[in-house]
Amino acid sequence: MGVEAQALAPPKVQVPFRLAYKFVLFFMVVYFARPEDWIPGVHYLHLAKVAGIIAIIAFLAELSSARWPWPREVLYLFLLLGWMCLCVPFSPIWRGGAFNTTRGFAQVVPMILVICVAVNTVARLKRILFWQAASVALVAAVAVVKFRHAGGRLEGVLNGNYSNPNDFALTVVVALPICLVFMLRARTFLAKMLWLGCIGAMTYSVVLSASRSGMLAFILAMIVALWHFSVKGRYRYLLVLFGVLAACALMFGGHELETRYEAMFNPQLDQSAYGSAEQRNMLLRESIAFTFKYPIFGLGPGDFNSASGVWRVTHNTYTQISSETGLPGFFLYVMILWCAWRNLGRARRLIGARTELGMFALALQASLAAFLVGSFFASEGYEYFTYFLIAFTTATYQIARTQKLHKRHAIEISAANAREDSEPYSKKAIYSQL
Repeated sequence: MGVEAQALAPPKVQVPFRLAYKFVLFFMVVYFARPEDWIPGVHYLHLAKVAGIIAIIAFLAELSSARWPWPREVLYLFLLLGWMCLCVPFSPIWRGGAFNTTRGFAQVVPMILVICVAVNTVARLKRILFWQAASVALVAAVAVVKFRHAGGRLEGVLNGNYSNPNDFALTVVVALPICLVFMLRARTFLAKMLWLGCIGAMTYSVVLSASRSGMLAFILAMIVALWHFSVKGRYRYLLVLFGVLAACALMFGGHELETRYEAMFNPQLDQSAYGSAEQRNMLLRESIAFTFKYPIFGLGPGDFNSASGVWRVTHNTYTQISSETGLPGFFLYVMILWCAWRNLGRARRLIGARTELGMFALALQASLAAFLVGSFFASEGYEYFTYFLIAFTTATYQIARTQKLHKRHAIEISAANAREDSEPYSKKAIYSQL
């Protein structure tokens, strides 16, 4: 190899933020599996807080010795936090409540930055997605077995996002496309069957939750996933597989869901479901009215339930942000979502859809599409798992870009070697061979 080729030789590959990543992974397991809810005494240890603090400290310790990009969506997230802080003293309802909500939201922002930077290889992304998908699938399966009722509807057996049927359904739906990729990528028949069982349990749990918004999110997630993996991809059997799973789930557990949909137009079938739909329409209109009444600073983060007079949230993430942080906060939130969607599109164009990372990008796109629809009927503006999904899209794009740069660098090295050895190859010929 000559002097020119040596100049193009890549440096030794070093993967920074090792310790930070390990504690981020531990934090994610604690967040999604919630061991404090099923292991006695664990809640006294505050595992999530401890893991988060150590991850941030480890990240700061390695910060000066590593080069990392500053994603635009992370910048918007920090600006959103700053704007929420500015909204607190201008709250016309309850400054103390706005301060508490902002303080809680501030805990997730640095963790998102650490995830975006520390999850910088395909192996790391795969591992963290595995634990999220496996944890949510396990909770869904246990919920189906125990079948805890909430007015005839299935709810999770744990607290947090699993306690409410609507939040439970949305959390399950967001994780479901990721489980699908692990099933498709599994190397053994047993592993494929395990993941298929997880997908079946998750589908059944969404139906049993009788969440109308959860079912809409599920339908959209499956449309996007099947379009990419089955219609445009090579897994045509997925159309039949999911058709059978959905039909069986609706046949054996869809009565309550069907009743709740019909009750939207016929209150005699279910007064509670009809009243819920009417109240949500009222809250939506009221949140829009508050948005235009306080367009700059809003009501204050988390203060809509006090202003509503019925102590209910907006049940719409977009009007939750607009009514509580004003139009500037709403703009920043929409920009965060737009950047996340753009990240996945860019990642797919860089690496293709048939690579492992490309398949995860497609799954995350289905998950994000489901969230965009499901959050229209739920207040998820300050929930952690919302921004974890955003961070995964950032990590996916950053990894895809790094892989593309490495591939281009390898092409340039080959071209330099070809010129030096006087071989009849050009850059164009080498590109065409890859």
